Amino acid sequence: MKLYLIRHGQTQADVNGVICGSSDIGLTELGKQQAKHLANMLASVRLDGIIHSGMLRSEQTANIILGQRDINLETQTLAQEICFGQWELRCHSEVKSSATVSYADWCRDWQLAEVPGGELFADFSQRIRRALNQLYLRPANSQLAIIGEQGALSFMLAMMLKLAPADMLRFPFHQGSLCEVELTNGYCVIQRFNDTGLLAMPEASSLGSSTNQCLAEP
Repeated sequence: MKLYLIRHGQTQADVNGVICGSSDIGLTELGKQQAKHLANMLASVRLDGIIHSGMLRSEQTANIILGQRDINLETQTLAQEICFGQWELRCHSEVKSSATVSYADWCRDWQLAEVPGGELFADFSQRIRRALNQLYLRPANSQLAIIGEQGALSFMLAMMLKLAPADMLRFPFHQGSLCEVELTNGYCVIQRFNDTGLLAMPEASSLGSSTNQCLAEP
Protein backbone atom coordinates (compact mmCIF):
# COMPACT_ATOMS: atom_id res chain seq x y z
CA MET A 1 0.00 0.00 0.00
CA LYS A 2 1.27 3.45 -0.87
CA LEU A 3 0.07 6.49 1.06
CA TYR A 4 0.54 10.19 0.38
CA LEU A 5 0.15 11.99 3.70
CA ILE A 6 -0.64 15.66 3.14
CA ARG A 7 -1.16 18.49 5.57
CA HIS A 8 -3.84 21.00 4.56
CA GLY A 9 -2.82 24.34 3.08
CA GLN A 10 -2.30 27.54 5.01
CA THR A 11 -5.16 28.96 7.11
CA GLN A 12 -5.62 32.28 8.86
CA ALA A 13 -4.74 30.50 12.11
CA ASP A 14 -1.30 29.78 10.64
CA VAL A 15 -0.94 33.43 9.65
CA ASN A 16 -2.02 34.61 13.12
CA GLY A 17 0.16 32.07 14.93
CA VAL A 18 -2.65 30.76 17.12
CA ILE A 19 -3.51 27.29 18.44
CA CYS A 20 -5.88 25.51 16.08
CA GLY A 21 -7.22 22.01 16.59
CA SER A 22 -10.97 21.50 16.24
CA SER A 23 -11.70 25.04 15.01
CA ASP A 24 -13.19 24.60 11.55
CA ILE A 25 -11.58 27.25 9.37
CA GLY A 26 -10.83 27.37 5.67
CA LEU A 27 -7.80 28.03 3.50
CA THR A 28 -6.22 31.36 2.72
CA GLU A 29 -5.42 32.22 -0.89
CA LEU A 30 -1.88 30.98 -0.29
CA GLY A 31 -3.35 27.77 1.14
CA LYS A 32 -5.32 27.24 -2.07
CA GLN A 33 -2.16 27.83 -4.11
CA GLN A 34 -0.34 25.24 -2.02
CA ALA A 35 -3.14 22.73 -2.68
CA LYS A 36 -2.95 23.43 -6.43
CA HIS A 37 0.80 22.88 -6.30
CA LEU A 38 0.22 19.49 -4.65
CA ALA A 39 -2.40 18.63 -7.27
CA ASN A 40 0.24 19.25 -9.94
CA MET A 41 2.77 17.11 -8.07
CA LEU A 42 0.27 14.24 -7.97
CA ALA A 43 -1.10 14.72 -11.48
CA SER A 44 0.73 11.70 -12.91
CA VAL A 45 0.26 9.53 -9.80
CA ARG A 46 -2.41 6.84 -9.76
CA LEU A 47 -4.73 7.38 -6.83
CA ASP A 48 -7.46 4.94 -5.85
CA GLY A 49 -9.01 7.41 -3.44
CA ILE A 50 -8.57 10.64 -1.52
CA ILE A 51 -9.41 10.68 2.18
CA HIS A 52 -9.77 13.84 4.24
CA SER A 53 -10.52 14.45 7.91
CA GLY A 54 -13.76 16.36 7.39
CA MET A 55 -12.27 19.59 8.73
CA LEU A 56 -12.93 22.45 6.29
CA ARG A 57 -9.24 23.21 5.71
CA SER A 58 -8.50 19.59 4.83
CA GLU A 59 -11.68 19.12 2.79
CA GLN A 60 -10.86 22.18 0.69
CA THR A 61 -7.32 20.91 0.13
CA ALA A 62 -8.68 17.49 -0.84
CA ASN A 63 -11.17 18.93 -3.32
CA ILE A 64 -8.47 20.93 -5.06
CA ILE A 65 -6.24 17.86 -5.30
CA LEU A 66 -9.19 15.82 -6.58
CA GLY A 67 -9.83 18.23 -9.44
CA GLN A 68 -11.31 16.34 -12.39
CA ARG A 69 -10.19 12.88 -11.24
CA ASP A 70 -12.88 10.21 -11.37
CA ILE A 71 -12.09 8.68 -7.96
CA ASN A 72 -13.72 8.54 -4.56
CA LEU A 73 -13.42 11.46 -2.16
CA GLU A 74 -13.94 10.08 1.35
CA THR A 75 -14.33 11.59 4.82
CA GLN A 76 -12.70 9.98 7.85
CA THR A 77 -13.68 12.00 10.92
CA LEU A 78 -11.74 9.67 13.24
CA ALA A 79 -8.58 11.26 11.83
CA GLN A 80 -9.43 14.83 12.85
CA GLU A 81 -7.08 17.01 14.84
CA ILE A 82 -7.19 17.04 18.64
CA CYS A 83 -9.49 19.59 20.29
CA PHE A 84 -7.77 22.28 22.35
CA GLY A 85 -10.96 23.44 24.05
CA GLN A 86 -10.65 26.90 25.62
CA TRP A 87 -7.25 27.37 24.00
CA GLU A 88 -8.61 27.26 20.46
CA LEU A 89 -7.57 30.22 18.26
CA ARG A 90 -5.49 31.80 21.02
CA CYS A 91 -1.74 32.35 20.89
CA HIS A 92 0.56 30.40 23.20
CA SER A 93 1.68 33.52 25.08
CA GLU A 94 -1.94 34.48 25.84
CA VAL A 95 -2.78 30.98 27.06
CA LYS A 96 0.37 30.87 29.18
CA SER A 97 -0.44 34.15 30.91
CA SER A 98 -4.13 33.39 31.51
CA ALA A 99 -3.90 29.71 32.48
CA THR A 100 -0.48 29.33 34.02
CA VAL A 101 -1.01 26.03 35.83
CA SER A 102 -2.79 24.08 33.09
CA TYR A 103 -0.49 25.38 30.35
CA ALA A 104 2.58 24.56 32.41
CA ASP A 105 1.20 21.06 33.05
CA TRP A 106 0.61 20.61 29.31
CA CYS A 107 4.12 21.73 28.40
CA ARG A 108 5.53 19.40 31.05
CA ASP A 109 3.52 16.33 29.96
CA TRP A 110 1.12 16.94 27.05
CA GLN A 111 0.18 13.25 26.93
CA LEU A 112 -1.40 13.32 30.40
CA ALA A 113 -2.31 16.96 31.03
CA GLU A 114 -5.92 18.11 30.64
CA VAL A 115 -6.63 21.11 28.46
CA PRO A 116 -9.68 23.05 29.77
CA GLY A 117 -12.64 21.89 27.69
CA GLY A 118 -10.31 19.98 25.39
CA GLU A 119 -9.76 16.38 24.35
CA LEU A 120 -7.49 14.07 26.29
CA PHE A 121 -4.50 12.84 24.34
CA ALA A 122 -5.49 9.27 25.23
CA ASP A 123 -8.85 9.73 23.49
CA PHE A 124 -7.23 11.43 20.51
CA SER A 125 -4.68 8.64 20.11
CA GLN A 126 -7.39 5.97 20.26
CA ARG A 127 -9.29 7.75 17.48
CA ILE A 128 -6.24 7.83 15.23
CA ARG A 129 -5.51 4.15 15.92
CA ARG A 130 -9.07 3.27 14.91
CA ALA A 131 -8.68 5.26 11.71
CA LEU A 132 -5.44 3.40 10.98
CA ASN A 133 -7.03 0.03 11.61
CA GLN A 134 -9.71 0.86 9.04
CA LEU A 135 -7.04 1.94 6.60
CA TYR A 136 -5.19 -1.36 6.97
CA LEU A 137 -8.33 -3.23 5.86
CA ARG A 138 -8.06 -1.79 2.35
CA PRO A 139 -6.55 -3.75 -0.57
CA ALA A 140 -2.79 -4.14 -0.25
CA ASN A 141 -2.12 -2.49 -3.62
CA SER A 142 -4.08 0.67 -2.81
CA GLN A 143 -2.60 4.10 -3.49
CA LEU A 144 -4.30 6.75 -1.39
CA ALA A 145 -3.91 10.42 -0.57
CA ILE A 146 -4.73 11.27 3.05
CA ILE A 147 -5.29 14.95 3.79
CA GLY A 148 -5.39 16.02 7.41
CA GLU A 149 -4.01 18.19 10.17
CA GLN A 150 -0.55 18.40 11.72
CA GLY A 151 -1.01 16.51 14.99
CA ALA A 152 -3.18 13.77 13.53
CA LEU A 153 -0.82 13.10 10.62
CA SER A 154 2.30 13.08 12.78
CA PHE A 155 0.76 10.66 15.28
CA MET A 156 -0.49 8.46 12.43
CA LEU A 157 2.98 8.28 10.91
CA ALA A 158 4.59 7.50 14.28
CA MET A 159 2.15 4.61 14.75
CA MET A 160 2.83 3.29 11.24
CA LEU A 161 6.52 3.25 12.11
CA LYS A 162 5.78 1.50 15.42
CA LEU A 163 7.31 4.35 17.42
CA ALA A 164 6.33 5.77 20.81
CA PRO A 165 3.57 8.42 20.85
CA ALA A 166 6.07 11.14 21.79
CA ASP A 167 7.97 10.44 18.57
CA MET A 168 5.17 12.14 16.66
CA LEU A 169 7.03 15.39 17.39
CA ARG A 170 9.75 14.19 15.02
CA PHE A 171 7.42 14.69 12.06
CA PRO A 172 6.48 18.34 11.45
CA PHE A 173 4.39 18.23 8.28
CA HIS A 174 5.00 21.29 6.12
CA GLN A 175 2.23 22.82 4.07
CA GLY A 176 2.54 22.53 0.30
CA SER A 177 4.59 19.33 0.50
CA LEU A 178 4.20 15.55 0.27
CA CYS A 179 5.01 12.67 2.57
CA GLU A 180 5.06 9.35 0.72
CA VAL A 181 5.14 6.07 2.61
CA GLU A 182 4.91 2.42 1.64
CA LEU A 183 3.33 -0.26 3.82
CA THR A 184 4.75 -3.68 2.94
CA ASN A 185 4.74 -6.93 4.92
CA GLY A 186 4.13 -5.15 8.20
CA TYR A 187 6.78 -2.50 7.61
CA CYS A 188 6.41 1.22 6.93
CA VAL A 189 9.06 2.87 4.76
CA ILE A 190 9.20 6.63 4.25
CA GLN A 191 10.03 7.29 0.60
CA ARG A 192 9.99 11.08 0.93
CA PHE A 193 9.05 13.61 3.57
CA ASN A 194 8.14 17.31 3.17
CA ASP A 195 8.92 17.08 -0.54
CA THR A 196 7.88 20.31 -2.27
CA GLY A 197 8.94 19.13 -5.71
CA LEU A 198 11.16 22.22 -5.94
CA LEU A 199 14.94 22.36 -6.08
CA ALA A 200 15.48 25.88 -4.77
CA MET A 201 15.04 26.06 -1.01
CA PRO A 202 13.89 29.75 -0.96
CA GLU A 203 11.02 28.84 -3.29
CA ALA A 204 10.09 25.86 -1.11
CA SER A 205 9.94 28.00 2.02
CA SER A 206 7.73 30.53 0.27
CA LEU A 207 5.09 27.84 -0.08
CA GLY A 208 4.37 28.07 3.62
CA SER A 209 6.60 25.57 5.45
CA SER A 210 6.45 26.33 9.16
CA THR A 211 7.62 25.04 12.51
CA ASN A 212 4.90 23.77 14.86
CA GLN A 213 4.72 23.66 18.63
CA CYS A 214 3.81 20.19 19.90
CA LEU A 215 0.35 19.26 18.59
CA ALA A 216 -0.85 22.78 18.03
CA GLU A 217 -1.23 24.37 14.62
CA PRO A 218 0.99 26.18 13.96
